[in-house]
Amino acid sequence: MADRAAGRLIWGTFTPLFWALAALYLAHRCLVWLDVVRPFWLRNYLDDLLCLPLVLTGTLFCLRALYGPNVTLSGYQVGFVVVYVSVSFELFFPMFLPRYTPDLWDVAAYAAGGLFYDRFLNK
Repeated sequence: MADRAAGRLIWGTFTPLFWALAALYLAHRCLVWLDVVRPFWLRNYLDDLLCLPLVLTGTLFCLRALYGPNVTLSGYQVGFVVVYVSVSFELFFPMFLPRYTPDLWDVAAYAAGGLFYDRFLNK
């Protein structure tokens, strides 16, 4: 039974562009861990920019495993995720958790990541 489920996985969802973005994210996390000085925009906005392309590609992989290889996310669904993440991390969480700070540039980074995903990874 497991071999049939594994046979339905569409590994092509993870394109070379996805792996390049994942490597960029991991490299940035290593720089953070090593406490390397980074430019302001890289330090504050790179993770927000890469968040939605990585998360939505993983989501698309799961959806394709459940519903077939022809599934893509609509522009409305991607827009909903952009709004949901923006409201969650820039409005709701900062009200209750001091670790989070609201920033409109983060919302712009989420939107740019959503557009990048919709244009290049949502095939």
